[in-house]
Amino acid sequence: MYVQSLNEVIDVHSKRVAAFRNRVPEIVLLLLLAVGTLAMAVTGYRWAQGNRHHRLLTGILSILIASVVLVIMDLDRPRRGLIRVSQQSMIDLRKSLNESSP
Repeated sequence: MYVQSLNEVIDVHSKRVAAFRNRVPEIVLLLLLAVGTLAMAVTGYRWAQGNRHHRLLTGILSILIASVVLVIMDLDRPRRGLIRVSQQSMIDLRKSLNESSP
């Protein structure tokens, strides 16, 4: 039983390490930023051409595009940024393994 549990812990740890190492490719992040910039440029151009100005809608669109880009970039970096993945479960597991070992 002990060996099986230990193997499961090792497997879970390997998956967590792999998840931290897997990143969104830089080209995807650059494309995301380029699409956001282009969308805002087209919106600004259209806003300048039209007679009716929708400041509220333009502001909401700007905030939404910026938020989506920031959340994707923040989720890609789990150890820093606003959204952080806690390691407390692994710390608790290590403590429980140290306490149960003879």
